[in-house]
Amino acid sequence: MAFWIIVGVVLVALAPLSHFWPSKQQRRLAHIREQAALLGLYVELRKLPVHRKIDSYIPADDRRYWVYYGLRCSQKVKLPVGSWLRTPDGWFALTGDSDLPDALVALPEGLDVVSSTPGSVGFFWQERGGDEVLKHAAQCLKQAVASASTLLDESEQASTKL
Repeated sequence: MAFWIIVGVVLVALAPLSHFWPSKQQRRLAHIREQAALLGLYVELRKLPVHRKIDSYIPADDRRYWVYYGLRCSQKVKLPVGSWLRTPDGWFALTGDSDLPDALVALPEGLDVVSSTPGSVGFFWQERGGDEVLKHAAQCLKQAVASASTLLDESEQASTKL
């Protein structure tokens, strides 16, 4: 009898430690973010760009659950700078007046906000989906940077010929 009392007391003492174990959802997010790092992407908890179109397409309750996945690139890579939102009519420029690079038009559904700065390009994601969505998105980002780098190399070669 005393043995069972001791076991019960030990279990009650150890029960709060179970809150420190990651949940299934937390393990899934950690796996996705680890895969992103292996694919060369970085992850930031960043707010969505502020724009009235975002207010009309993304409910206020959902806006806090978006995470930014980005790919760093050289400052020399000339990607258009801006932010874009996927709408039922296609991609809409939130900032800037250039079109979204062709490689990024093929981003999977659910990756509906794209942002590009002089040093990086990336997308906002609610982290729904799995590794395949992430791999396809990383491939699109790398393809956009590669095509911008190719254009840069061609323009440098043309300027050296002059």
